[in-house]
Amino acid sequence: MTIIAVICGLKSEADVVRNTVGGESIRVEISGADAQRAYQLSRAACANGAAAVVSVGVSGGLDPALAPGDLVIGEAVVVEEGSRFEADAELLSQLTSAHPGKSRDLAQHTEKSDGDPGFSVGAPSRAGRRDERIRVTSGVLYGSDAIIDSVAAKSELFASSAAVAVDMESHGAARAAAEAGVPFIAVRAIADPADRALPLAALGAVAPDGSTRVLKTLWEAAKAPGQFPALMQLGSDSNKALARLRRDLPAIFAQLEKALAP
Repeated sequence: MTIIAVICGLKSEADVVRNTVGGESIRVEISGADAQRAYQLSRAACANGAAAVVSVGVSGGLDPALAPGDLVIGEAVVVEEGSRFEADAELLSQLTSAHPGKSRDLAQHTEKSDGDPGFSVGAPSRAGRRDERIRVTSGVLYGSDAIIDSVAAKSELFASSAAVAVDMESHGAARAAAEAGVPFIAVRAIADPADRALPLAALGAVAPDGSTRVLKTLWEAAKAPGQFPALMQLGSDSNKALARLRRDLPAIFAQLEKALAP
């Protein structure tokens, strides 16, 4: 059996994976949005025979062109120290164009129409519509150990790194996979876009186990009620990102399993 280790930062992300692509071949771990924890979990998965490590979850947008719910396949993960961890070439070729930074369509039907720039992932949509597409943007991801919470910080990071999105666990998973010589790829959906700051109350919302500290977040927001609109917007954006993963992960993982098959 081909085992795929899936590293998520949040319980909500892990629930989406388990409910859409669960099975004996998929082993889901939760890092709590902690890169070191993601590294340890990925390292253990590789030692236990994982055929690939996949980082799945929501991300902050750095590229202003990306909107909440957009799907990004990471071509590589870069970190502040300058390290760069490349996605596995074979897995990447299954999911997106070979042209960096270009948006492509992954067809969710079994036959490609004339002139279609996408290609088949061999599965219809869950709703049964055979002409639906997975809109994919390929690009570099930035792995951060700290929350990138302001519009200015996002803009500066976009300019300095050329990364299109940022998260807090892909780099840990990528580093462990690289050390073990195991294929790695990241599948991320945009939550907060580049032009939207995170409300202060949300900065401590993630618990070490990946759950959301709802009461703590609401308490912090109550200290400055002006944060509530931004907090509600963040919730809406995050739901769009999770919905995108929920819709598209079955077809994506079908293609990954095909690429990894002996």
